[in-house]
Amino acid sequence: MGMIAKVEASPFHPEGAQLPAALADLTPTQIKVLQGVHSGLLNKQIAFRLGIAEATVKAHMTALMRKLNVRNRTQVAIVAQAALWSRGAEQPDTAF
Repeated sequence: MGMIAKVEASPFHPEGAQLPAALADLTPTQIKVLQGVHSGLLNKQIAFRLGIAEATVKAHMTALMRKLNVRNRTQVAIVAQAALWSRGAEQPDTAF
């Protein structure tokens, strides 16, 4: 499987957007957590805004790091910046 995948249009992936294959496999909640990290929010703040427990956000962060093949929160934010928002893709429609 290549490093880039073409994904179907959705609120999280604009039509025709080229995203790393790992991002195409993220759940809607993982995308929202990814955006929260990209915005610089703490796990507690992300949890409050999404109406979920902080432990659930931590579980999503662990899954994100595994899927994106990164080791820490900073690298997750860098992937979000590089793959989603700096490529001119519209930001996902979330509470952030």
